[in-house]
Amino acid sequence: MMRFSLLLTLPLVAIATAQTPIELASEARLWLKVPAENPPITPVAAELGQVAQAPWENDPEIRARQTDVHFPIQWWRWTAQTLRFTPTADGNVELWLKGPWSQEKNGATPRKEVLWDSLTAEGAELTNGGFEASAEGRPLGWQSPWAAYPAETDWPLAQAAAMDGKRVATAWVQRPLVQTLRVRAGQPVIIRLHAKAATPPDFSPPKRLGTDTRAHQAMAGLRRGVNLGNGWEAKPGTWGLKFTTEDIDRIADEGFDHIRVPVAWHFHTREQNGTITIDPAFLTEIEPVLRRAIDRKLRVLLNWHHFHDFTENPDDNLTRFTATWQAIATHFKNWPPTLFFELLNEPCDALTTEALGPIYQKTIRIIRATQPERIVVVSPGRWGIISELDGLRLPDDDDRIIVTVHCYEPFHFTHQGAGWVGLEALRGVRYPGPPKSPLPLPESLREHQGVKAFLEGYNHLHASQNPSSPEAIRRMLDTAHQWSRHFGRPVHLGEFGAHQAGDFDSRARYLRDVRTLAEERGIPWTLWEWKAGFGYWDASKERPNFRKSLME
Repeated sequence: MMRFSLLLTLPLVAIATAQTPIELASEARLWLKVPAENPPITPVAAELGQVAQAPWENDPEIRARQTDVHFPIQWWRWTAQTLRFTPTADGNVELWLKGPWSQEKNGATPRKEVLWDSLTAEGAELTNGGFEASAEGRPLGWQSPWAAYPAETDWPLAQAAAMDGKRVATAWVQRPLVQTLRVRAGQPVIIRLHAKAATPPDFSPPKRLGTDTRAHQAMAGLRRGVNLGNGWEAKPGTWGLKFTTEDIDRIADEGFDHIRVPVAWHFHTREQNGTITIDPAFLTEIEPVLRRAIDRKLRVLLNWHHFHDFTENPDDNLTRFTATWQAIATHFKNWPPTLFFELLNEPCDALTTEALGPIYQKTIRIIRATQPERIVVVSPGRWGIISELDGLRLPDDDDRIIVTVHCYEPFHFTHQGAGWVGLEALRGVRYPGPPKSPLPLPESLREHQGVKAFLEGYNHLHASQNPSSPEAIRRMLDTAHQWSRHFGRPVHLGEFGAHQAGDFDSRARYLRDVRTLAEERGIPWTLWEWKAGFGYWDASKERPNFRKSLME
């Protein structure tokens, strides 16, 4: 965050050098800034992504005048975005087109170029939104205040195909493109724009497979599943629940056709003389449950959960990761093909989507040595979010891979009251919004820009634009479905759910909507989870909580 503060104070920022890494952007970013002499605009509503008031700014007056918007984009298609706000005074609003910010371990900021095209504005004066006219080496009417704008013969403009017309614009976090818009008090402004990720110079597109691969055929047996969560992913002897064959019978009787089994394999394996072995006592505990599931015709997704040492430091833990999967593959070699291997739950931190590509390739190659036909399930980075799918690189010659994603949107509804994500004080969010009366911002979350932006939209926006609505889910699942169709990789929704701090009826409506929207797009789903804080099953009353939402 300190880097942003420095950028804002400098009229010119050091631009990329030959050593600056170039990476594929998964998000576009823009700012709306109001000059100090004008009062702030009304809160900005964005059709896609997230909106916040400059969280890196300590001065509340400056923060109130700068809106930060970021939203997911792809490299293979243009993404449309719509912004709405109302000026409170005659004057100017600056539109800054940018790219996403990230930082390497060595402190370098990767150059993630975003292409822009077909910008229009209602209620404001916008010049050259199609970027067709140019002057002084940049689009006419636009400024590049921090660094020189690239020539049309240079990357990324030389390779960029326009959405409309012949030209596009490009920007990244250290070279924004800026235009000042004239606005009038009380006159609503609607800005429509399109963005796309620029592919790096050495970019090699993944092979597009068909829609009837062996992975598609295997996934045809998946429709509705549930996670055996809060169990074997816990450190032994701590907070984990116990699962038995009785749980499996109930799951099958409820109508589920598959289970996902989170396991913290790093707690259940040991190394001796360079060889990884699985704890026999653990196998004695888990195998009867897995066998019961297979006997009851349930598919089983066996995964690796909470390997934090690996996500934080991949280099030092890669050998252990691959060796453990070799041991798992060897042990389960003769199990039925309805047992799938999911390599890693919610990769994050240093395990970026880009970093995962070679790791997945190496691990899958090791598994294939003993299990050439086993279905393998993999996830993109950043906790498996859908917007990371574009950066996923899998072996082109392996069609026995299912891609799994997680979707907990709208997050401030599904995780209200959840202390492990800092939202313990947030309560009373209903689904769908808006509420009958505005929900106040908890005092302890006054400086939480994400919560503030969410509640602003939740309290005031119509259902079709409300952040606590089916629209956020629909857009995410549309993206997953379109990516799957385009590249021929079947997609599975591995986790979704709503924490028990939310009211029951809202949770039921949310689960129904996710289930319906996923099934309409042919995406099988696995609820998080069976009998804990998000649970389908009420263990204390021995009855289902959400049968009507998920099964009827």
